[in-house]
Amino acid sequence: MKKILLIVAIIFATTITASAQFSGGSGTQADPYQITSKADMEALSDSCFYGNYYSIDKYFLLMNDIIDSIRTMVGTYDGSPLNKGFYGNFNGNNHKINLAISFNVLNQGGAIFGCNRGEIENIITDGAVINTALNSTVSAISTVNKGLISNCVNLSQIEGSIVAGISARNDGTIINCANNGLIYGDIAGGIAANVGGGGVAIVSNCTNTGTIIGNLYTGGVAANLLNNNSSTIQNCVNSGFVKGIARVGGIVGIAGGTKTHTIIKCINAGVIESDTYGGSILGYIGTGTITQTITDCFYDIQMCKYKAVNNQDHPGVTGLPTHLLMEELAK
Repeated sequence: MKKILLIVAIIFATTITASAQFSGGSGTQADPYQITSKADMEALSDSCFYGNYYSIDKYFLLMNDIIDSIRTMVGTYDGSPLNKGFYGNFNGNNHKINLAISFNVLNQGGAIFGCNRGEIENIITDGAVINTALNSTVSAISTVNKGLISNCVNLSQIEGSIVAGISARNDGTIINCANNGLIYGDIAGGIAANVGGGGVAIVSNCTNTGTIIGNLYTGGVAANLLNNNSSTIQNCVNSGFVKGIARVGGIVGIAGGTKTHTIIKCINAGVIESDTYGGSILGYIGTGTITQTITDCFYDIQMCKYKAVNNQDHPGVTGLPTHLLMEELAK
């Protein structure tokens, strides 16, 4: 009898602990875990890092703005080992999370989430994420996205090696997101930096109004469409200032390799500056047997001194004066 009571007590205590690690909820879709503080975010970080696929089938809901600066990341930055990534659903509920992640560690990343294999939505970020070391992967929402990120807005400053406003590497889908922050690094994109490294990748209905400054590859929406897998950039708009040393594009910096990349229905209304290889839509086409589909794209001929692709005209891209481009944007 004592053994039975002891087992019941242990189970009861475990249940209490599991439900008490956040501010409420049971983690189901109908009753998500409630996130109200920096402590709750740190508890989620610990659970993903020390657990075994902890977040699978779990739901999290942000109940209010978190002003106390977040300094820890949820899950490992590159998704290795697999059981340490984020697999759940996190709904920011259109609240703001303030970031203050700053470090100098070689080959490491920084963001709210490390590798996302689940769904992240409705988050607004402010503050800064900075890693001054080489080969750092830095962004606001996730360092690597292999799932879905939607309806997120970045207002924070991002600085590192491979940098972006939403996800530094996108192997999944990013939709209806925006960057308004300053992005500075070697490979720099307003929404994503490297795209298509580990799966068919999509960036759709996204906008950049922030300043993007890069050294190697720089794009208003995406910096580098990788040759590993096909990528699609669609219905995206850049109106921010985009500056780099080479391979600078209003929408995409460079696209290369042996895969098919599609840029469709995108608009660049921003100023582009590049020492070499600049384009109002695509900065540079890399080497390889490449199939590039660029259609129904427009750019402002009064704001941007570069032609469509590699500073050359392209049949799928039309340059318009500012007033006509504004009409196109309004459609």
